[in-house]
Amino acid sequence: MIFKNAFSLSLVAGFASLIALSSAAAADEEIPLDPLTGLKMAPGWEMVRNNCITCHSAKQFLQQRGTRATWDHVITWMQERSGLWPLDAETRGTILDYLATQHGPGDSFRRPPIPADLMPPNPYATAARKEYEEKKKAGQVK
Repeated sequence: MIFKNAFSLSLVAGFASLIALSSAAAADEEIPLDPLTGLKMAPGWEMVRNNCITCHSAKQFLQQRGTRATWDHVITWMQERSGLWPLDAETRGTILDYLATQHGPGDSFRRPPIPADLMPPNPYATAARKEYEEKKKAGQVK
């Protein structure tokens, strides 16, 4: 498409900007919170409420973050050690979907590990760590 003048080009650019802004606003919409539990009222929240806060407060996990695998491990641990009842596959899947989506790892999950070359010498280093540090000094690793 060839634009005949700057006015046409600026109209198209303005329209594209409006579309981008409306998409960003939709993505940033706040999910309402359940006033009783503090859970985000996103798909699956009722299943989480009905199965999770029976034994403990929602505050127990509202501040936690984890991948789907992490949350699956937590559920298994609670079933093995804390008396959580068996969950059918659909219920477990819904709970995991909710937790992984609403309480999944994000930018604030935790800081990335400090690169080994920025760490001070460790007097308790393992043989592998000492070998790495020697190779680093010799320029054999980045």
